Amino acid sequence: MFSNDKKIIAVIGPTCTGKSELSIDLAEALHGEIINADSMQVYKHFDIGTAKPDIALRNKISHHLIDVVEPFGEFNAAIFKERADESIQEIWSRKKTPILVGGTGLYIKALVYDLFKIQKDTHLRENLKQSYADDPLDLYEKLREIDPAYTLKISHRDKIRVVRALEVFYLTGTRMSEWENVHGFKKAKYNVLKIGLKRARNELYQSIDRRVEEMLTRGWVEEVRTLLSMGYKEDVKPFSSIGYREILLYIKGFIRYEDMVKDIKKYTRHYAKRQCTWFSKEKDVWLFQYPEDKEAIIRKAEDFLKQWN
Repeated sequence: MFSNDKKIIAVIGPTCTGKSELSIDLAEALHGEIINADSMQVYKHFDIGTAKPDIALRNKISHHLIDVVEPFGEFNAAIFKERADESIQEIWSRKKTPILVGGTGLYIKALVYDLFKIQKDTHLRENLKQSYADDPLDLYEKLREIDPAYTLKISHRDKIRVVRALEVFYLTGTRMSEWENVHGFKKAKYNVLKIGLKRARNELYQSIDRRVEEMLTRGWVEEVRTLLSMGYKEDVKPFSSIGYREILLYIKGFIRYEDMVKDIKKYTRHYAKRQCTWFSKEKDVWLFQYPEDKEAIIRKAEDFLKQWN
């Protein structure tokens, strides 16, 4: 366990609730630096659709784990945990406050509670990846038969988790849901204040729709064309994320522009709903709305940093 005077703040919640904006406010008020916990913002060149903070903000406040891997590179919860641990130590060494911000719940949980370790089999994993490439739904259904509880948490589009869950079961005979319940995420590694942002469902969905329109106005489609012209293949991981995959379909002529927009909004709303479900199960979260509760949030964070338990 880390000593009590070394604390971190985590800003969590679904997309479009103001996490990035709040993290800037907190960093300014608390002499902090920001650690990205969004699984797509780690990739270089994928900027608009991942809602990265703009360069001016990143120059104003130090941000960590943004643009740290090429689109064809590997990045996962274990790598995030290792890199984020390093960033936290660096920030503490400067006597500043680490502020973790993002909507990738697994990354945040892996960092705060640590990961449980399970053996790997590279050959088995590659075979499962090929099976997924051949028929994603078929492999997902195999996982559903084995571990229905785990498939309730993930989509058939989540290649990494589908493959890993089957790999774990075939190697150990134990379902991923059972591993999580028995072995994982039990004791907090960090002394952390979790600030959760919420928004009424209809307001959240309206914000999502507005953001999608803004991203498209800023040149999201053109960004995808540029990425393709740079030589990045359609099978790199960030192209599988919401919005990028629909834009690819539009560029290739498979769907109309208006259908692309409708699908991006729909799938983003679905994603936000899954995030709400995930974070509703998180322990010891202080819920607020932003920007309405901005001053209360800052006071709560200041009190947390002053406390000695």
